[in-house]
Amino acid sequence: MGSWFTLVTHWNLPMSDHSSIEHILAHLAHLLPAQGPIGVFVHHNTLHAFQHLPFEQAVCQAAKLYGAEPYMRQEAFRRAMDSGRIRAEDIDAVLAAEPQSDLLPGVLTRRDLRRAMLRPGARDFRPETIAWEIGEAGLTSAFRTDLPPKSRAALAKESPRALFDLCLRHTPVPEPAEAKAARPRDGVLAATGIDTDDAVHPLLIRLAGAFLDQGLAYWPMPERENGFWKASLDVLGQPFSLEPHELDRLPEVLAAVRGLDASAAIPAMLETLGVPEAEWEHVLEAELLALPGWAGMMHRLEVEPELAPHEDVPASLMDFVAVRLLLTGGAVATQMGDTVSWRAIPIRSHAPEAIRLARAARYFDAAQLCGLSASTLSASKPAQLRVLFDAIDEFDDWERRRLLHLAYERRHERQILLPILEHARREPLPVPKRLAAQVFFCIDEREESTRRHLEEIDPEIETYGAAGFFGVAMNYHGLDDAHAVALCPVVVKPQHEIKERPMEGHHAHYERRRALRKYWSNLTHHWWVASRTLVRGWIGTTVLGLFTIFPLAARVLSPRRYARFIAWLNSSVLPEPRTELAFMRTDAAGHAAAEGLLLGFSIPEKVDRVASVLGPAGLRKGMARLVVVLGHGSTSLNNPHESAHDCGACGGRRGGPNGRIFAAMANHPEVRKGLRARDIVIPDDTWFVGGYHDTCNDDIDLYDLDEVPATHRPDLARVRASLDKARARDGHERARRFEAADYGLSDEGGLHHVQERSEHLAEPRPEYGHCTNAVCIVGRRSSTRGLFLDRRSFLVSYDAAQDPTNDALARVLGAVIPVCGGISLEYYFSFVDNEGYGCGTKLPHNVTGLIGVMNGAESDLRTGLPWQMVEIHEPVRILFVLETTPDRALSTIHANPQLWEFLNNRWIRLAVSDPQTGAMHAYRGGEPGNARWEAIEGGDEPLFDAPTSRDWYAGRREHLPIARIGAAPAMAKQ
Repeated sequence: MGSWFTLVTHWNLPMSDHSSIEHILAHLAHLLPAQGPIGVFVHHNTLHAFQHLPFEQAVCQAAKLYGAEPYMRQEAFRRAMDSGRIRAEDIDAVLAAEPQSDLLPGVLTRRDLRRAMLRPGARDFRPETIAWEIGEAGLTSAFRTDLPPKSRAALAKESPRALFDLCLRHTPVPEPAEAKAARPRDGVLAATGIDTDDAVHPLLIRLAGAFLDQGLAYWPMPERENGFWKASLDVLGQPFSLEPHELDRLPEVLAAVRGLDASAAIPAMLETLGVPEAEWEHVLEAELLALPGWAGMMHRLEVEPELAPHEDVPASLMDFVAVRLLLTGGAVATQMGDTVSWRAIPIRSHAPEAIRLARAARYFDAAQLCGLSASTLSASKPAQLRVLFDAIDEFDDWERRRLLHLAYERRHERQILLPILEHARREPLPVPKRLAAQVFFCIDEREESTRRHLEEIDPEIETYGAAGFFGVAMNYHGLDDAHAVALCPVVVKPQHEIKERPMEGHHAHYERRRALRKYWSNLTHHWWVASRTLVRGWIGTTVLGLFTIFPLAARVLSPRRYARFIAWLNSSVLPEPRTELAFMRTDAAGHAAAEGLLLGFSIPEKVDRVASVLGPAGLRKGMARLVVVLGHGSTSLNNPHESAHDCGACGGRRGGPNGRIFAAMANHPEVRKGLRARDIVIPDDTWFVGGYHDTCNDDIDLYDLDEVPATHRPDLARVRASLDKARARDGHERARRFEAADYGLSDEGGLHHVQERSEHLAEPRPEYGHCTNAVCIVGRRSSTRGLFLDRRSFLVSYDAAQDPTNDALARVLGAVIPVCGGISLEYYFSFVDNEGYGCGTKLPHNVTGLIGVMNGAESDLRTGLPWQMVEIHEPVRILFVLETTPDRALSTIHANPQLWEFLNNRWIRLAVSDPQTGAMHAYRGGEPGNARWEAIEGGDEPLFDAPTSRDWYAGRREHLPIARIGAAPAMAKQ
C-alpha cells in the first residue's frame, strides 16, 4: 500500500458507501449505552440492545461482546448457599426442570453430575496457571478435602495421580489456534507491543469533552457549531496541538482528509487501514466499544439534543467515528510505517498442551465430586467417556452460574409469595368506614416504608401508589428555572407547558427576588471566571481563599446545622412570593408556546388525567375529607448521581409540581363534574393537597395550604402531624442500613442521621436509592396493608373488581413493567459487574462537562451505577405480583408487544394472586391458552408477626423476611 497522503487524495467514493456507513452506524448505535447526561439520569435495561433475546442467551452474548459478567460469580453463590439464601431444595427444583439422560449407564446421570458440580462446586483451571497447579499446588497428589461423604468413600483406595492420568489420556490435544486482530490496535499491539489506544484515547477524550461541554470549560471549543468532525480538524490543525512522539504522522493523515466530510472520511480511512468492506461493521463495532461511554453520549445527544443541560450541540456519531479513525490512522502510521500490515499479525492463544492439561484437570475435578474412580472410568468404553467429558465441558462456569442464579431467584420467589399468600388467608386488618385521609405516593419502593409507618401511626389513613408523574405529562417552568423541563416518563413527549408565576399582589416580591438572584449569579460567574485567569486567579485564591475554610469546616463538622443556616439566610434575604400554576386553557385549540406546546390543560384533558390515577386505583367513591398527593425526589450534596435518586416517572427529575397540579385539577368543580360522568364521584367535602417527599432527607412539604378550606384545617393538622411522625420513623428505619448509624438511635436521631448524610460534603452514600428493589405488587392496598416489605417492593394501586375489561390493568402495566423492569435490570447489571456495566466506585469520579463522570482526569465516560448505590442489592430479576387471575394477566401482557417481550424473554418474573381466594400462581412460560402456571404452596417461608416495624428491624442491617405488623397471629379464613 502507498502512503496515507497518496491514497486518500486520490479517493473517489461512490454514493453507496456513504449510505452503507450510515446503515452500519445506525445498527451499531444500539450496542452503545443509552444513558443521557447525568443530570437527567433515567434507569433503563442496560442490555436494551439484546432485549429481543431470552435473558440467559442475552447476558452471555453481551458478556462476550463487552467482556463483562453474565451473573454473580460462583464465590457469591457459594456464600449464598452457606448462609441458607440458596437451599438444597432450590438446586434440586432447578435441576428437575433440566433435561435428564444417562451419562454412564447405571452409574451416573446428567442430573447427578450437575448436582455434584454445583455442591460443593467444581473448580476451573486456566492454561496459564495449570503447570503451577500441578507442580506447586499439588493438584494431583491429593483429592479435594470438601468432597461429599459418599464420594470420599468411593475414592478411599484410589490414587489421585491414577485418576488424573486416566482423564489426561482421554483428553485430546487441541489444534493450534490463531485469531485475527479485531481492530488495528490489536494487530499493532501484537506486532510491536505498543498500544495505540494509549495515544488515541487521551486526545479523543479531550476533544469529545471540550465539544460536549455544557459550561464547565472556560474557553468553548472553536468551530463547535460546525460539528465534532470539523471542529476537531480545526483544533488538530493548530500548531502545538499534538503529542509529538505518539502521533508523529498524524499531520499527514490530517492533510489528506481535510477536504472530506465525515461520511466520506470513514470509508477512505477504513480502506487505507486495509479493512475490506465486508469487515467494516466488525471493525467499527470494536472501535466504538473501545470508548462506549463517549460514543454513547455523542449518539444520545444526536437523537435527543433536548437532553443537553444548557447548550444544544450538533453531536453526531458519524463525526465521532471519523475523528476516532483519524487518530487511529495517525497512530498506526506512526508505529507501522507506510505499509499498514497489522491485519497479517497473528494473535496466538495458549500452548495446546497447557489447554489439554487444564481440560484434564476439570475432568479430574468433576470425577472426584461424583466419586468416579479410575477403575470405574476404565470399565467404560471410550465413547461413553467422551459423552461424560462433553457433559462436563458443557457444564462450564457460565452454565453453572445460570443454574445457581435460578436457584437464587427461586428462593427469593418463595420468600415473597408464601408470606403474601398466608397474609391473604388471614383476617384483614380493620379499616374504618370513612378514612380521615388518603395519601397518594409514587409507586417507588422507597415509599413502602413511609406508607407503612403512616398507616401504623394512624390507622384511619390509607395510602395509594401511582406513577409519580400522576398522569400529568408536562414541560414545567418553575419560578426560578432558567428553562422548562419535561416532568414525565422519557418515553412520553409532553404536549403541554405549565408555568409557575407569582400570584396577584406578589409581583413586587418576585421582581426583587429575581434581581437579587441575578446579582448573585453575576457575582459568582465573575468570581468563577476570575479564578481561572493568571493574575486575578492568583490574587483571589491567595486573599479570598482563606475565607472558604470556614464554610468548608462547617459543612464537614456539622452539615445539618450549616444547611439550616444557609436555608435561614436565603429565606431572610430572598423574598418568597406566593405562586400559582398557570395550567388553565379555555379555548379549544390553545395558545402555542415557543416550542409548539399547549399552555395549560383544558377541562376534558384535566378530567382524563385525574381519572387515569383515581380509576385504576379503585378510588371511585367514598373518598376521605383530605387527599394528599405527594411527588418525590432526592436532594444530596456533592453527588453527581443525584438525578438517579429522583423520580424515574418524571424523567429523572423531582415530581413535586406534578403532585401540586394534580391536586389543583382534582379540586376544580368542572373537573369533578366531568369525573362523575365517568362514575368517579369526589364528595363535595373532599379536598386535595399536593406535596413533595424528599427520599434522601425525609422532608415533606405540602403546597397551597392557604387555599385549604377552614373546615379542613383540623384534618390537615392531623395529617401533617402523622406525616411528621412517619418521616421520622422512616428515617430511623433507613438508618439501620448504614454502618455509621448506631442501633440505639431514637426516631428523631434516625431522622437527623439521614438528614446529615444528605448534606455531608464527603458522603458517598447519601441514600441507597432503589438498591433494595426486587418486587412490584399491583393490587389493592388491603392485600399488602400491614406487611413489612423491607422497602423492597414497588406498590401499585389497582382494583381488578372495578376493571372488568382489563383496560386499567393494561394502562398500569404499560407504565410499570418497562419502568420497574428497567430499574431492576440496571441494578442487576451494575451489581454483577460493577466495572463492566456499572461505573465502579465513586471515589475517583470527576464530573466532566456537566454531562457525566470520568475516573480521575481522563477516562471513558462511566455509565451505569456506582458501587455505593448497589452494594447491598440482591441481583434478581424483578418479580411482578398481580392481583388478578392468570388468564387476565397473561392476555393483557400478551396484547402489548413490549410487555410480552419483557415476559416471554424472561427479563422479568410474574406471579398472580387471585383477588377472591388469594390463591397464588407463578408463570412458567407459554402463550395465552397454553401457558404453564405453578401453584405456589408450602410452609418453608413463614409469615412472621411483630407489634411494630421497629420491633421487627431493630438491631438488624440485612435484608429481612416479610412480617405482619400490628396484629397478633390470626386464624386462617375458612
